[in-house]
Amino acid sequence: MPKKSRATTETPTKPTLKSEFILAHPGLPAKDIVAKGKDAGLALTEKYIYTIRSVDRSRKLHAALRAAPGGGLRTGTGAAAETLLVSVAAELGLGRAIEVLESHRRTVLGALGK
Repeated sequence: MPKKSRATTETPTKPTLKSEFILAHPGLPAKDIVAKGKDAGLALTEKYIYTIRSVDRSRKLHAALRAAPGGGLRTGTGAAAETLLVSVAAELGLGRAIEVLESHRRTVLGALGK
């Protein structure tokens, strides 16, 4: 009886996670990442790339806040709202976030007659 040959002893390559692939190309435009992903056998969309990058920025922001002196994130009344405000400011950019808040402040003061 002929001997059965064993399968190759090569270790299978770990499949690339889409998110890892996207984050490995931080400065590349989404359109180019879609093309590179297609070459690598990954089906990506620009929307998915923007979502992954946004989630990554949010995670980094929260990690930085937790590492800040005093834990960065307050507890108690308004802590969740403050955390949300900081996250939104990080997404919009601090300058734009201040503009939006000032605009709403003027609207409220106008409604109060001040």
